[in-house]
Amino acid sequence: MKCELISYKGFFPKIGKGVKSSSTSTLIGNTVLGSKSILKDRVVLRGDGAEILVGEEVNFLERSTVHVASDLMGSYIGDNCIIGRFSLVHACKIGKSVILGDQAIIMDGSEIGDNCVIAANSLIPPGKKFPNNSLISGAPAKAIGSTDNKSIRKYKSEILSNEFLPDSIVRSKLEGDDPLAELGLEPWINYELGLEKISSRAFIAPDAIIRGDITVKDKASLWFATIVSSLPGGNIFIGEGSNIQDNTIIDAGKKSLFIGKKVTVGHNVRLGACSIGDNCLIGMGCTIEDDAIIEKDAFVGARAIVKAGTLVKANTIFAGRPANYFRDVKSEEANFFKMGQKIYEEFADDYIKELGPYKMQDKN
Repeated sequence: MKCELISYKGFFPKIGKGVKSSSTSTLIGNTVLGSKSILKDRVVLRGDGAEILVGEEVNFLERSTVHVASDLMGSYIGDNCIIGRFSLVHACKIGKSVILGDQAIIMDGSEIGDNCVIAANSLIPPGKKFPNNSLISGAPAKAIGSTDNKSIRKYKSEILSNEFLPDSIVRSKLEGDDPLAELGLEPWINYELGLEKISSRAFIAPDAIIRGDITVKDKASLWFATIVSSLPGGNIFIGEGSNIQDNTIIDAGKKSLFIGKKVTVGHNVRLGACSIGDNCLIGMGCTIEDDAIIEKDAFVGARAIVKAGTLVKANTIFAGRPANYFRDVKSEEANFFKMGQKIYEEFADDYIKELGPYKMQDKN
């Protein structure tokens, strides 16, 4: 057992016997991981509030994330499941022997029965329920068929043999061509250049990767397994109170990337050199490509792809792949988004108290 274990408000992760883990994975707080489970690189199980309960022999593939809905709703995963690469389990219940495909998302309050298969890139919206032996696909996801023991064995073999090929927004330099990156297996800050401007009142997770001309303002937060990277000539600005959630990759390259004040960027998001105005919400699993502009108070729906050069106007919701105008933001939704952002400021304060201020690490 080599993964990082972090306490939160008196809770410390509990690990069953025979667990195998990459040293780059992190378990936090009120998390129980069953015996003989496997954690590949950069897996995050973040039980900072309600509980995460994981059964036996669960296989978490690279950059998968499990989180809870604050103190309100936990995450539960049954025995013998496979959680796919860059996938997200958020405050929901998953039965036994479920296969969650690569880059799929299950949102708050959903319930997945035993022996289900969820196709890659699927999005299960909040509160959806699927019975045992469902074959599930789509965004939003629907049951498109049923499974049996033979088909489950087939899907299991396929997902375990796949090589993870992330979308083009994750440039080759973050996939091993650049020896400084290696997909973030080591925390690394190039402060030799004197370019990092990180507030002492910001929370930076201990395994976050930060490099290049990066500004992070007061009360902002970069969460576990995030990568924030710019090349010489490029720069990244993250405004006051904004939060960049677990397993998000921000890559400005040689361009500029701007994130305003009090922005929420959800789990497992990929950002190119875009501009995001104040008070925006970027939903879980989104991709926003270079030169896209998200004006203030806008919302981009989960799993959306905002194509290069797209303009998302203020107070609108864009959704879909590719993303298009869906409708205007309602006032009650805007208030709800602001509440979520405030919760992340409180999270950041809690973690700074738990772990202490972030310290730059010399990798030279």
